[in-house]
Amino acid sequence: MTILYNPMETAQDIMQKNNAIAEADTSVAVPSDLPDEISQGITSGGEIRRIVVDRSACIGARPCVVAAEKLFQIDEENLAYVVDPNSVDQDTVRVAAESCPVLAILLYDKDGNKIFPQ
Repeated sequence: MTILYNPMETAQDIMQKNNAIAEADTSVAVPSDLPDEISQGITSGGEIRRIVVDRSACIGARPCVVAAEKLFQIDEENLAYVVDPNSVDQDTVRVAAESCPVLAILLYDKDGNKIFPQ
């Protein structure tokens, strides 16, 4: 199992690593509607397979961090990013996404279909 989070890494390092892992994972389809400026992570199983933060929509309100602090953190630009996509269960992922007041967290299945928001 790959450990995605190291306390010595910067937010930018974590985002670049997670985005590279997500782009290289051919078992999870790339959605056609991905925003341009994103932080994403691929989960190892379950219905939700791709977790995406639309960083151009994020307002840094932080309810995602409150709901799932091992999954989401806020960077120096006051924007959310994905830290460890396998750190919480699927229900917690959904609660965190639903807590975003601007719906900046997008959830997809393995076929690239949007689960949330609809």
